Amino acid sequence: MEQLINLSTQIPEHTTALECEDWEQYKVDTYNKREGDLTGYDCDICKNKGDIAFVKDGVMTLKDCQCSKPRRSLKLIQKSGLSGILDDYTFDKYKIKEGWQKKVKASAEKFLTDNEGKWFYIGGISGSGKTHICTAIVGNLLKQGYPSRYMLWRDEVVKLKGLVNYPEEYQEAIQPFKTVKVLYIDDFLKTKKGDKATGGDINIAFEILNNRYVNKNLITIISSELSVEEVMNIDMAVGGRVYQRTKEYAIDVGNDKARNRRLNNG
Repeated sequence: MEQLINLSTQIPEHTTALECEDWEQYKVDTYNKREGDLTGYDCDICKNKGDIAFVKDGVMTLKDCQCSKPRRSLKLIQKSGLSGILDDYTFDKYKIKEGWQKKVKASAEKFLTDNEGKWFYIGGISGSGKTHICTAIVGNLLKQGYPSRYMLWRDEVVKLKGLVNYPEEYQEAIQPFKTVKVLYIDDFLKTKKGDKATGGDINIAFEILNNRYVNKNLITIISSELSVEEVMNIDMAVGGRVYQRTKEYAIDVGNDKARNRRLNNG
């Protein structure tokens, strides 16, 4: 984006047109030498101001520096809640030793370019790499500039249930999960004590997923120890929406302990 800028320094009187151009260039050079105070990404071009100056039609003009894109990505990553694991949970670092892992990765990579009106779901035994593959998807979508949010179900649902008697606070807390472009729900319908999902859990799941089901432009990624069929057995309204959106990208890795990578050295 370009914008005109007017520095406080005034052009001296009786300045010729040529001198005016020199003056504008002087302002440009002065501005571009200034150090900025942006953090998180060190840029030699704009010196961490986020923009650079140049002369256009005889007037000093500002435009976004090329570092604006990675800076925006960094902000999105921080807001996503995944900043601590994105570097480790990539497609390149997803280890493939068996055929089922190859299929999981291929499906996830295809989803990156085929997600309109579709969701990605992977269910099965803990330690099978579900969080890794889902995080890899989100990481790639973040690089594409999609605002994303991570939701660890068993933690966030407890917070939300604690706010149900405070309508304003509840809506403020749940709204980002309902409307963010990319939502990753980890350990869907898992409770802290290992109990069955309560009515409150189901109500929150329905509110979030129904809103995302209606708005087809929203991308939803879900990992769970439950298969889609098991979610449908718990609640047909929630499970039916998951089933409809994940028809092409629903993976069940099963409960075979041999697929727990933590128990089998990765």
